[in-house]
Amino acid sequence: MKLRYLGHSAFMITTDEGLDILIDPFLDRNPLAPIKSTQIKADYIVLTHAHGDHLGDALHIAKMGATTFICVSELASLISKRGHKVHAMQIGGAFNFPFGRLKLVPAMHGSVTPEGQYGGLAAGVLLQIDGKTIYHSGVTGIFGDMQLIGQMNHIDIALLPIGGNYTMDATDALWALDLLLPDLTIPMHYNTFEVIQADADGFARQAAIKGYKVRVLQPGQLLE
Repeated sequence: MKLRYLGHSAFMITTDEGLDILIDPFLDRNPLAPIKSTQIKADYIVLTHAHGDHLGDALHIAKMGATTFICVSELASLISKRGHKVHAMQIGGAFNFPFGRLKLVPAMHGSVTPEGQYGGLAAGVLLQIDGKTIYHSGVTGIFGDMQLIGQMNHIDIALLPIGGNYTMDATDALWALDLLLPDLTIPMHYNTFEVIQADADGFARQAAIKGYKVRVLQPGQLLE
């Protein structure tokens, strides 16, 4: 399995069998994104919520009939009306896809499309792919049930926001590590905008003091 950070909260996961799963592809208007929407393809696009910096360029990237969107049912309904293939889910639900198992879990955030349409509940995502469990928290503040997520799952990789303002900051993310107990954490959702500036290397140093491993990926970097 390969995990590539595309900036902000966007990641591309490529399975050992060559399936591409894209999460929250905010690329064309992201000054830190290493690629544009015309340079990428996906078999599946997972959306944590409907905000423009997460729905992003998904509709431009998706190929009609070939790309499947995975998201909460309200957002899936909006996307299906555009003619795209969707797999609607809801918080707490899980499904076995060709790439592995995916479960939606809570995230503390809102969700509305750039056009002002309600996008359902915001979500975090648990993915079990090629023997690894990845937790993409979505855009969220810290919440107590992160402990339950950590107890129910051995998290190999946690993808957590540290930028503050719209999400938990680095200080809260350190507390989240105590709840989730991940083997490895990759910070996300920081430095894209002025109001979410954060010191990812400082976060990594503080996490190391607490005994947690953090890998800071620059946009475009790959973890294999």
